[in-house]
Amino acid sequence: MLPPSALSTAAYSLRKLFLQNIDELSDINCIRIGHPADNIKDLDEAEENCLNLFFYNVNYDGYPADGSNDDPFYVRLHCLITAFGYKSKEPESPGSTSERDVSKGENELRLIGEVMRILHQQPLLPVADSAGNEVAVLQVIPHTMSLDNLNHIWSTQTDISYRLSVAYEMALAPVPQAVAVQRSPLVGDSRMVSWGAMSRGPGHEQDGLIRLQPPVEYVEVDTDVSGWMPHICYLETPADSSRKLHYVFKLEGDLSAALDILIAGKAGGQVKLLWSVWHKKTDNGIVAWKEDIADLESPTEKTISNATDVFSPGTIDPDNIHNNSIFHVRLPVEINASDTKTWQALLHAVHEWVYVDPFDSSRTITTFIKSNTVMFYGVKP
Repeated sequence: MLPPSALSTAAYSLRKLFLQNIDELSDINCIRIGHPADNIKDLDEAEENCLNLFFYNVNYDGYPADGSNDDPFYVRLHCLITAFGYKSKEPESPGSTSERDVSKGENELRLIGEVMRILHQQPLLPVADSAGNEVAVLQVIPHTMSLDNLNHIWSTQTDISYRLSVAYEMALAPVPQAVAVQRSPLVGDSRMVSWGAMSRGPGHEQDGLIRLQPPVEYVEVDTDVSGWMPHICYLETPADSSRKLHYVFKLEGDLSAALDILIAGKAGGQVKLLWSVWHKKTDNGIVAWKEDIADLESPTEKTISNATDVFSPGTIDPDNIHNNSIFHVRLPVEINASDTKTWQALLHAVHEWVYVDPFDSSRTITTFIKSNTVMFYGVKP
């Protein structure tokens, strides 16, 4: 079996972009990569709208100036995107009980329109490897083809007739010349990095890397003050029974399973765990993140354990994780209930500090002191 290459990963990223942003494409099998003549039978017989991505040309864009074999060289990918529509029905007008036929051709126009809208709104395409690490950001550029060139491409498709298509160029796709090396960590803004695989000498592997996913290090909460601020992180227990702490974590598999959260704070103090949930949604043709406020399953309050000879409730120590600081929570039901696939869930702890009003001793004031945030994210199948 051939391993994935930078080129196939770029093609898959484009496929994934369309799947996440075009509601009519409900299944990854609706978007094929390859020669239209090879896929037309399956796509024509599918009772749903489909796309075909045909990468018909690859051009070199130059080699490293110093001739190094460790640095990647870059290529431009040329892709022909073809729509395959199917005959459907829809109401003649909003609220109407009568229906009209929507031809294959009309659905193909709608599909191509969606493709053009998405690539106009998101001309930068992040590309991730199999481990989820971002390795490149490609610029997707409309490519106007002459009728002669278009006819030339379709003349290679045996005896199938022309289908409505649009062409794009993806630049610049990096192709590593050497064995894969250590990747840079995930970056928050995909536009900040163009290629994450950079060769560094011994002892300098981390030089120049900006960690926007900070590691969990030793933390001690100042519990001597009344208005102490809690601190939280996620505890991952892999199959090998090791323990790892995270502030950002991608969840896969069963989203209803309990999550282990470490909470540091004042012994005997109470905190409330609250979620905010974000889904990627399409509103009037615009793809954006939308926040849904959700509370954790009741009870939301957690009581921090008292100190012992071997446990300090005000600290989080990656080298000494004590079970007394572990609390179990679950993701909000909104994540599984939503019909959108891409989601983020932010968890934070809140300490309610109640104190006497310094200007009016007959009344009290409540201040909500929020902890740091732990982010979970994922893509539902």
